[in-house]
Amino acid sequence: MKTRFSWCFIRGSAAGLFLLGSLANAADGGYLGMSLPAGFRAFSELSPWNTPILNPAEADPFSKAMIGRLQREAVILRGAFVKWTVPVHVIDSRQCPRVSVRSSSGEKNRDVDPNGDGIVEDLPIPPDIWPDPARDGHMILVDPHARKSWEFSRFGRDTNGQYIASGISVWDLDGLGFRLPFEGRFWWTYGSNGAGTPLIAGLIRPEEIEAGEIRHALMCSTPVNRKSSRAGGKMEVCPPACKTDGQGIGPDTIPEGARLQLDPSLDLNRLGLSPAVKIVARAMQEYGMIVTDGARDFKVYFQNLGPDGGKWGKWSGFDDLNKIPITSFRVLQCDIVVKK
Repeated sequence: MKTRFSWCFIRGSAAGLFLLGSLANAADGGYLGMSLPAGFRAFSELSPWNTPILNPAEADPFSKAMIGRLQREAVILRGAFVKWTVPVHVIDSRQCPRVSVRSSSGEKNRDVDPNGDGIVEDLPIPPDIWPDPARDGHMILVDPHARKSWEFSRFGRDTNGQYIASGISVWDLDGLGFRLPFEGRFWWTYGSNGAGTPLIAGLIRPEEIEAGEIRHALMCSTPVNRKSSRAGGKMEVCPPACKTDGQGIGPDTIPEGARLQLDPSLDLNRLGLSPAVKIVARAMQEYGMIVTDGARDFKVYFQNLGPDGGKWGKWSGFDDLNKIPITSFRVLQCDIVVKK
């Protein structure tokens, strides 16, 4: 029997956030909530997502021009909490119903759709899970014991009730957390964001803030992402990006996959930041932010905990992120890959 759930949330549960309903039935369906341990880390220690920046790190020769353009177009740094960011549903994939998801975009990622029929089969999806309500419709299913994540864009149902998604990716959480740029016959189908990177890697989770430490790079978006450094040129990215949705032209645009670092010599105590935002800012100094999407704003991504923001309300929405000056960032040099 299918269990129905309310769109309300329980706050402060020791096991995280659970949809209201029969928890026993939810567990039978493989659904474990929306909370991962503070020490959970996606991907190996060698992953670029988990590698601290070695100082002094070399800046891109055009870093000042890139940051100047970012400052003019974005003005302030923001955070995404309840829209345009990603819910994380923790599952026991052994207990989940196995369902098929149809590609709504016509893209056929051969990693998950080897026969190329546009139907991805045998996916572990518990009942009544939900994606980001914004247009991107992102969603993550993560099994911390199997060390796998299933990631979706524009996830939902069609008029016949069939699950659909524009992008579907599966990541081995013991792997390196990236694909080689523009590699393979179907390179443009990989990943569920603009840069083709894993969504689970760079999200800020509430358990990390409560623990006082973020031990990985953050993912960010900017309005000045690069398509090419010259008019008529081919697409360019920095690993760990494997593709780009950037539209900018010129050397003052930022390649997707590039790492932005907050000046490590910047005294955070002088900015008047709240303790929670200091934790985020320290991660920006130590691990940096990897550019993964084009957007109207310069923003970092916090786990989507539901329409009321869930636990994020404890920290007043991180409003003082805007006190971190954009001019204190720099774009680190990377090995740019140009599409052949």
